Amino acid sequence: MFAFLRKSPIFPWVGNRLRSARNGETDPAVLRGLACGAHLKYANGDRWNTVADPHPAPKWERTRLRSMWGVTSAEQWHEMVQELLDGQISTPLWDMAMGARAALLVRQEGAPVSEQTWNDAVGRRLVDSLGPHHPELRGTATAVGQIITRVPRYEARFREDGLLAPDAHVRRTLAWDLGRAANMACWGVDAGFAHPDEARQALHAIGTAAAEEYDTWPDFSLGYVLGRCLHFDEDSFGPWYREVRDSHRLLTTHRGSPWMTVPLRD
Repeated sequence: MFAFLRKSPIFPWVGNRLRSARNGETDPAVLRGLACGAHLKYANGDRWNTVADPHPAPKWERTRLRSMWGVTSAEQWHEMVQELLDGQISTPLWDMAMGARAALLVRQEGAPVSEQTWNDAVGRRLVDSLGPHHPELRGTATAVGQIITRVPRYEARFREDGLLAPDAHVRRTLAWDLGRAANMACWGVDAGFAHPDEARQALHAIGTAAAEEYDTWPDFSLGYVLGRCLHFDEDSFGPWYREVRDSHRLLTTHRGSPWMTVPLRD
């Protein structure tokens, strides 16, 4: 599933802009949900605090949703928003592996978790959930093993680049799905698949989920960054990483950032 960006090589100035509307949304719960989509809003040059584009292009939006997300109707839009909200598009296997590590870190009182210990813990979880003779057990274990190898590499780079504290870890990648869910909610309105109030209801739920899973906006952002890297970067630390590294730095420090004005938690 590709995360399509609006910015175009023909009009490069459209993207990488932090923008807001004077007459944007005012409900704090909706604004929190919109703030979850800040990375993509910034990359696309969209106003972060609006549910609907003031100058929508429904035909273009529908074409984009069909080609990049397979969404062709209001029903499919509803389903996609819900699946993203539930973390079922990209993140289930990633977060299962990371949840196992989080439990080990608690058990070991923060002491480093070896790759072997982590693999063993995930293996037990897979056997418990799938059964010891499930036909997909071996393939799933192989996929999780790759995640266990990749995540520490990215975290090491995050520390090197100043995104992650020396002793910290990224706890979940659910933010990757939640951030895209926030944008999907708005795209549905622009495509004519949803009423603005439907999008606001979805954004309310998205913001609530983010507040339940993350303590701070930087924590949320790191979950988004890691999810994007696992999805697209292929361990190259290329543009897929550098773009969100830079937007993370801006969104966590710039006074015009939604994360500086909208609290994640009440």
